[in-house]
Amino acid sequence: MTDFVFGSIDGIGATLGRYAVVTQDVPWNLVKDRIEGRPVSVTMVTNLEHEYLDRVADALPTPLDTVVGIGGGVSIDAAKYCAWKRKCPSILVPTILSVDAYVSLPVAVRENGVVNYFGKVVPDKIVIDYKAIQSAPRRLNRAGAGDVYSCRTALFDWKLSHEKTGEQYDKDIAARAQRLIDRLIEKASEIRDVTVEGIRTLVDLHAEANHLIAIAGKARPEEGSEHVFFYALEELTKRYFLHGEAVGTGIYIVSHFQSKDEKEVARVMDGFSLMFRPLDCGITKDEFVSAVLHMKEYSKRERLPFTILDVAEITRGDAERLWDDLLATTSKEPSHSTEPVM
Repeated sequence: MTDFVFGSIDGIGATLGRYAVVTQDVPWNLVKDRIEGRPVSVTMVTNLEHEYLDRVADALPTPLDTVVGIGGGVSIDAAKYCAWKRKCPSILVPTILSVDAYVSLPVAVRENGVVNYFGKVVPDKIVIDYKAIQSAPRRLNRAGAGDVYSCRTALFDWKLSHEKTGEQYDKDIAARAQRLIDRLIEKASEIRDVTVEGIRTLVDLHAEANHLIAIAGKARPEEGSEHVFFYALEELTKRYFLHGEAVGTGIYIVSHFQSKDEKEVARVMDGFSLMFRPLDCGITKDEFVSAVLHMKEYSKRERLPFTILDVAEITRGDAERLWDDLLATTSKEPSHSTEPVM
């Protein structure tokens, strides 16, 4: 059972014995003078490629009592991998909430740029340091709403698969996932403003979504065709994108093919200032159109679960019209942030 610590990282290092920190420059500088104790190593990670993570894990000192992951998705998943490989406890300190990796049990690892999930890591503690999170650009925290609102399109795909293929569908889990969406929308202003209540709400929503995944035994309550856009985009461009934002783009796209209500979806995502429009994320028209057209092929090749992509006809004209529609409106923040993807 993971213990959630809401408030501050201050002094936690003094209780950890021989601990190794896995992090990046920006988040480490936010907390290094407050964590206390003296880590036996501090590793600045750069990516999640499998071979690279093996080298990082093997290079950690021995003996080792705890791995502490501090930062965004890269730092958190790298720390989870190291703890999994070294078979030692972990403590996770997300300094941005752009992705729910800190509460997700599987470890996200890349093989030649493609995301794969394996292993299972249950951290001893998850420390939510309000000061560190609120010091980050708000955009990086608002992005975390994408990994909750994705339940909307994921649930549609799951029910569609039940109707078309007979896949088992749990109405109770689906209803609980819908309540997460309702709460996300109810607390939109708090999440947008990254208040303490907004932070706590987003953490609770991330945790509950992953709890539902664990109960279901599959990612259906949260992940569907909207995530396929994210995977297809990164594969084609060979670039990394802020997860929740690119997933938000995927939500808009697949909502068009699911229920034709992408404009309502855009209104909701604008409510918590999720930067989901392609230009917000530095995605060009050619990249956008190619990724939309690549989704069906990617899903089939990777043998992903049945979704709207298996029945929808997606043409270049569809992709270009979606681009034009997204271009016709603007987000509520300056576009194309120069902040690094962490």
